[in-house]
Amino acid sequence: MYSDFKGKAIEFVKVAVTEDEAGNYEKALQNYKAALEYFSTHLKYEKNPRSAEAIRAKFKEYLGRAEYLKTVIEGRQENPPAASANGAATAQRKKGPGGGSGDGNDNDKDRERLKGQLGGAIITEKPNVKWDDVAGLEGAKESLKEAVILPVKFPQFFTGKRKPWSGIL
Repeated sequence: MYSDFKGKAIEFVKVAVTEDEAGNYEKALQNYKAALEYFSTHLKYEKNPRSAEAIRAKFKEYLGRAEYLKTVIEGRQENPPAASANGAATAQRKKGPGGGSGDGNDNDKDRERLKGQLGGAIITEKPNVKWDDVAGLEGAKESLKEAVILPVKFPQFFTGKRKPWSGIL
């Protein structure tokens, strides 16, 4: 079911910035992660390239801040810089040689895994495939249009008791 992914992401970011400024880094990290999930979902449906690029830039800022807070929570850094009003760190994290508790390799693996998962969720270019390119299967195509495309394009049709499909077998 379509929802206001961008609006929810912004709400989570506002809460994350508030918690970050208050020093509640665990809560801030949770809210940054939730915001990143909503932003990545919104980017799948964003049609305006300028808007998508702006959201990607903010996504990268929030991801950087979330990664930094994770290192702070794990005790690798002392006294994190405060988040600015838009949620980005006022100072970038400095990487020193040998900094950390010796398990920086594990952190790099986790970071690469997270980047791979998030990178797979973001569509960078629109594929040039039309419904007419798929031969036959008219019933299946109509079912997919009903279940996936209509709720995204026309969310106002699916309010109240009228809800889109929850799945296709």
